[in-house]
Amino acid sequence: MAPLALVLVGHEATGDYVFGGLLVAAHTLGEAVAAPVAGNLMDRWPPRRTITPCLAAEAVLFGLLALLVGTHGSNALLPAVAALAGAIPAGAPGGLRSTLTQVVGLAALPRALSLDTVLNQSCWALAPILVSACAALTSPTTAVALVAAFPLIGAMAALRLPYSAGPATRHARTGLWTLTRILHRTLLLTAALRLMLGAMTVVAPPLFDSTSAAPLSGVALGAYALGTALGGLLYGIRRTWPGTHQQQADACLLLLGAVVAGGFVLHSSVLFVLLYLLAGLLEGPVVLARSLHLETILPPDRRAMGFSLQYAAIGWGFAAGGFILAQTITTTTPQAALTVVGAIVAAIALISLLLPARR
Repeated sequence: MAPLALVLVGHEATGDYVFGGLLVAAHTLGEAVAAPVAGNLMDRWPPRRTITPCLAAEAVLFGLLALLVGTHGSNALLPAVAALAGAIPAGAPGGLRSTLTQVVGLAALPRALSLDTVLNQSCWALAPILVSACAALTSPTTAVALVAAFPLIGAMAALRLPYSAGPATRHARTGLWTLTRILHRTLLLTAALRLMLGAMTVVAPPLFDSTSAAPLSGVALGAYALGTALGGLLYGIRRTWPGTHQQQADACLLLLGAVVAGGFVLHSSVLFVLLYLLAGLLEGPVVLARSLHLETILPPDRRAMGFSLQYAAIGWGFAAGGFILAQTITTTTPQAALTVVGAIVAAIALISLLLPARR
């Protein structure tokens, strides 16, 4: 809900969508920069003790954003508050992900992750609709206040998390640099995947505009989210697939890049929607296989920090995809820009498949 709500409330505060984009950038940057540090804290302290206050603080900060805009407070404060709203809970996704294995066990983990993907993508599909409806019926300020309600619910739910600490201690030996070296390949490929999503998000409105079907851009992004949920579910239902988790993720990423690059030959809005759906079906297995691969290479004392680094890579990749498309689309057609990004991602995946796996 946050990105769209921030764009709308930024426009309400200043009359300029560029300021809304600045708030989104501040929020995303706060997440990406703070995720490793926040993940470190998640490894050192019990999840109930860390996730609850982080989500509660996020709720307060979004409430403060709504208050500042509603009372016509200083606009200069809004980017700082948005950045803090991204930074403070940045370790929560990694902390929750590292806790999942303790709760369900390794045997049930693929199915649990499939369910997690379905829930996640359902939220991505429904959240913009909820924000849009709230902003249209009331105001963008109310929509931001509504965003604050959900981390508050999460903070209360986190009180039911395990109270015991993980395997890390205050003197855990695996440092950030060492962990980054262990995960560098996975992080780069995760960023490449999210670069693709960022590009497909930014290119959707002009792409469907070019086929005189602008309203279908939202449908296409919804189809992408739905496809990702379904792809993850199908991947998790089957217990075994050929190759290692890393090879499975790389192979699906290669297919994803090739499919998107092949969109250059399409000229129908309906086919573009189907392209987004197929891309989502391929992304689901990439996400799950990559996450399962992390299970095998993460040091026990740095699980939350490792998953937080993955979420940081997601943020950087998504931002890079949007930036590249924003620059490219001014000099070429939307299809050509998307084809270039698809080809880049396919090439990265192919190189990864050909390189020998290293621990």
